[in-house]
Amino acid sequence: MDVLVEIAVLIALFALNGFFAMAELAVVSSRRIRLQQMADEGHPGAAQALALADNPGQLLSAVQVGITLIGILSGAFGGATLGQRLGPLLDEIPHVDPYGNQLAVVLVVVAITAVSVVMGELVPKQVALSAPEIIASRMARPLDLLSRVFRPFVWILERSSTGLLRLLGVPARSAASVTEEEVRFTIAEGTEAGVIAKVEQQMIHGVLALADRPVVAEMTPRPDVYWIDLDDEPAQIAREVAECPYSRLVVARGGDLGRPLGVMQKKDLVEDLIAGKGLHLEPHLREPVYVPENVSVLRMLEMFRKVSLHVAFVVDEYGDFLGIITLTDVLSAIAGDLPEEHEPMPEDITPRADGTFLVDGRVPIDELALKFGLPAPGAEFHTAAGLALERLARIPVEGDTFAVGDWRVEVIDMDGRRIDKLLFTPPTKA
Repeated sequence: MDVLVEIAVLIALFALNGFFAMAELAVVSSRRIRLQQMADEGHPGAAQALALADNPGQLLSAVQVGITLIGILSGAFGGATLGQRLGPLLDEIPHVDPYGNQLAVVLVVVAITAVSVVMGELVPKQVALSAPEIIASRMARPLDLLSRVFRPFVWILERSSTGLLRLLGVPARSAASVTEEEVRFTIAEGTEAGVIAKVEQQMIHGVLALADRPVVAEMTPRPDVYWIDLDDEPAQIAREVAECPYSRLVVARGGDLGRPLGVMQKKDLVEDLIAGKGLHLEPHLREPVYVPENVSVLRMLEMFRKVSLHVAFVVDEYGDFLGIITLTDVLSAIAGDLPEEHEPMPEDITPRADGTFLVDGRVPIDELALKFGLPAPGAEFHTAAGLALERLARIPVEGDTFAVGDWRVEVIDMDGRRIDKLLFTPPTKA
């Protein structure tokens, strides 16, 4: 066979290997959603490509058979023919003639390997990654035909490999599932690429955390609840209602918020006063939803969809009142803090000039872990203050310190027995 014909055959084999490599990677890396969209739009080959992507086992086996055959043929042509032609030429070189045939085989193998890797693997795979769905659609029909041709061989290979895996005790691989971490990673990649805005990334992360975050992490705790005592003098009640910055008021009796009576709308009282009816609170009392402290924020959102009063009382296992959660609190868990008109924009985690961070004690622990890369939080606490209580195992005092991972944490402000502010110092500053 003429040497040019042999080289042409090798190039054709490399090109065919490149076709297989490009087709395999294009199908495997194609996004199902994009293929489905192309199929719905009537893009030629998209439906077949989607079918191959949904069940790639037979295709990949057929491609592997093809690539293996090409490798065998390339080796046969290269080593057995081109090596024999190159050997006599090397024999004419002084000091090389004793090893001419062996050196010829080595040179041919190195050359074939280099060209095969570049032409049959690297370049085709880079092309496949540039537009996997389009390439998979264009190659779907020949790939489908290839899988049909090699079906008998593929069947034998699949049965053989399955039997061997059973003998080795290796369980069959279950269908791939998408994890939350993979979704977060994809969103982060989209943000880096500019496809997803930073604020959209934060909101998506907030949505993903709803099912795992309990209402106790988002509620207004009992010491911070603004409430009205029905037993106070009418003049004092009127003054407190006028000074109240919120649209809804929690009402209790006997100077004890432990058993709140209900909630009333501030506008109802204002309407009564304008109409000259005087200040009468009890007729306007409404009983809110009562929820246990371990209910998720996502479940709370579903509850708010079914009621008109978007306020819930959070209670512990003994029925003791812990705090309130509103629809605004739920939305804040998704979109970030949504302050009332009278409120300044809160800074739950404030970076300082020296590289440390001032953290509010009510910051949810999962938000803190995500921000600082801390170890996964436990189920025993839900806020930064809860973390401090868990580590110190007592009510802290200002100046107490403890470690979380490589971070140093100091309690710098106490409001009675409540932890108000903590100072987080990163490892490089500790």
